[in-house]
Order: sequence, then C-alpha cells, then structure tokens
Amino acid sequence: MEHRTKPIVAIMLLAFAMIAGCSKKAADAKDNGAPATASARKPGSTDWDDEAGKAAIAADSGAKKPYVCVFIYPDIGQRGTNVRAEDRPQLGMKKVSLNEESVEATSAEKAHAVMEAATNHSLQIGPCTADLSAAAIDKSIPLSSYSVLQSGLQVALLYYGLNGAPLPAANLARDFDADYQSTTDSFKKQDLIKGIQAKYDTQQKAELAAPYFVVKASASLGHYNAETKSFPILALGMDGNSRLDLPGASSYGVVMRGEPKFQSVLPEGEEKARALEAKIAAAGDRLPINVDVYFKAADTVSYAARKDIVAKVVAVHVADQSDAPIADIH
Repeated sequence: MEHRTKPIVAIMLLAFAMIAGCSKKAADAKDNGAPATASARKPGSTDWDDEAGKAAIAADSGAKKPYVCVFIYPDIGQRGTNVRAEDRPQLGMKKVSLNEESVEATSAEKAHAVMEAATNHSLQIGPCTADLSAAAIDKSIPLSSYSVLQSGLQVALLYYGLNGAPLPAANLARDFDADYQSTTDSFKKQDLIKGIQAKYDTQQKAELAAPYFVVKASASLGHYNAETKSFPILALGMDGNSRLDLPGASSYGVVMRGEPKFQSVLPEGEEKARALEAKIAAAGDRLPINVDVYFKAADTVSYAARKDIVAKVVAVHVADQSDAPIADIH
C-alpha cells in the first residue's frame, strides 16, 4: 500500500472573545470626553498603529507582491486586542477573512514584520504566505507528467531554490543522506559531501525547471451540505494556514493555497449525492478518502522552525480508500 501524507494543521484558529472589551473601551473613552474615532486619538497598546505600519512598509524597499497573514487571537481570559481584520486602504491592506489580512511586501518575512508593526504587537501574527491567485500555471503540462513529491529532501531543495538561498549541503546530508549519517570519520564526511553537493545541485535544478508536483494525502469527506449542494473535504487545508509534512522531514513541508472549489466535492445530480451521503453515514459521519493534490511550487515561507514551500493548487483527485474515484476537481 502506498504511503499517504497526513495533513498537519499549522495554525489552529482560536476563539474570538474580545468584543466585550472593545465595547467597554469605547464607553470609557466617551465617559472621559475622549474622541470617539480611532483616527482622532493615539493608538493604544492593543490598537492598530497606522503610523508604525506606514514606517515598516516604507522601510521594505524592492519589488513587492501580496501576502496573506494570519491573526492568532488570544484565548478567553488572556489579554485582548482591538485589532480586527479589515480593509485598511491607508496601509494598502485588505481583509481576506475573519482572521486574515493581506499586505504588499518583498517577502513573507517582511510581510510578517510589517503586520506586527501595524498591529502594535498586540496579537500573535501567524505565517504570512504568498497570495498565489495571480501565479501563472502552464496548462499545457498534463497532470500525468507532474512529479510525485514524497520526501522531505525534495521539499528542502525546492525551498532553498525558490528562496534564492545557498544550498546547505552538509546540513541536508545530516538529515537525509544515510551514508553521511553512518560515518563519524571527518575525512570521509569531507569526501562524501563533494558528491552529495553535486547530486543535490543537479536534483534542485531539475525541480526548479519543472516545479509541478502531485502529493498523495489522506483526508476525509464530511456530510452533504444542502445549501452548497456539496461535501466538504476535511483535514486538508488549502487556504495557506495548514501544511503537509512529508516522511523523514521534521522541518520541511508544503503549505497549499487553492481556490474554494478544491475544498469540497460537488456531485453530479441528486442520485450520486444520495449514494455518497449513504457511504459517509455508514462510515460513521466521516468517509476516509485518498486525495491527490496537483500543484505548482511557487514560493516559500519560514515560520518558527519551519521551512515550507507554498504551493498553488492546480487540480485535486478524490477517491475512496480502495482508490475508487469520487471526483476530479479542476
């Protein structure tokens, strides 16, 4: 049986519990005779700080592209914040979702720094990943030609290549090369690393020349939604907030960005929908599925100890655990 990757949720979205605090702060300001509008007063320690945001944006010089940053709100009982995701044209920022904000920056790291400054360091900023909606896809390449992404080494080589960073061959050899790992002789290590460096360089060039891959993952299908007439694909995030870990890679993974259509199965007609719903009910509310995700490796993100590639989803093939087809989503 082939190995399938299990998704790991990188960012768990925490409860929104600061609404009462915001109301109280507004009331206090009114009682004290303070201006009611945020623009008329200096930012507090838990407010947006437009001036700090503008300064951080100005300091980030170079060619920029949009990044989407995740806001991680505190748990109930912890220090709150008045920062909410919203359109902020004065900073060139846009609301993406309840807890996501976009910003133009030269890199994911710079986007993260800008967002921290703009939010006055009042909440944790999760990963900032590239908004790949405008990323070009070569549709002349058939899905059958996509390379299978199945090892952390493949991801690592892509990460450093897309990031434009030197390839740390010795570090990668310690993680991925059995011969290098098995010897303690310093001279043998030096001899080995020459061949390993050449091998990694060749493999990296090939990956960057054709950055189209398919990753085989395990997920599940939820109950039928009568409103959307679809079945949600569960535990396989494609919004840039989750990652796929590959075998033998503790630090390298794949963060996927895909259109909403890739996150659910839309059956053709009620008859097929009823049959699929019956399978889900028989499986105990969730039907285990195999998912082949076809994507283009387009960017990188570094967060905490993670070094991930950011992938634009091109197509998704959904099958049951016996590999009987359920849907192809393009």
